[in-house]
Amino acid sequence: MDEQKNWAGNYTYSAANWHEPESVKQLQQLVRQCDKLRVVGSRHSFNGIADSSENMVSLQKMNKIIALNRDNQTVTVEGGIIYSDLSRFLQENGFALENMASLPHISVVGACATATHGSGDRNSCLSDSVHAMEVVTADGELIQFSREENEEQLKGAVVGLGGIGIVTKMTLDIIPAFQISQYVFEQLP
Repeated sequence: MDEQKNWAGNYTYSAANWHEPESVKQLQQLVRQCDKLRVVGSRHSFNGIADSSENMVSLQKMNKIIALNRDNQTVTVEGGIIYSDLSRFLQENGFALENMASLPHISVVGACATATHGSGDRNSCLSDSVHAMEVVTADGELIQFSREENEEQLKGAVVGLGGIGIVTKMTLDIIPAFQISQYVFEQLP
């Protein structure tokens, strides 16, 4: 196995086995086979909190956009998608996320699971845009949460820090695309 590092290259993971499933079925089989495993997102960690000496799972190969629902203004993505890929797709289709991660390589699911990137009273954290999600549990079963079916459970599961299971699919609220501008004033007295 090649040496696996965090995004900055300053931490080396110690897992004996590194897994990168390409489908939900492969992931379910892996979960059923392993006594212990940990899931890593975009590896945006500076220490060993997300490490395991046994089995690590990365969803980086499960990174596709599954569906764009223009009428309901939602997009459904696989668990390994990163913000730059999603935002590029949305922009090309006339949509955007209401709030974005500050770095393009951050995984959408990881940012939501950790309640990352809130920016004030009017821009809640990224997990607030989650409309539905699909999770592989510790026994390899596939469960779903949605605002329509079980909104209170969804609210509790979204910021789950991985405790509920491995998020394989997420549906997010989107808004019409918009333009912003930034003014930078340099060398002010």
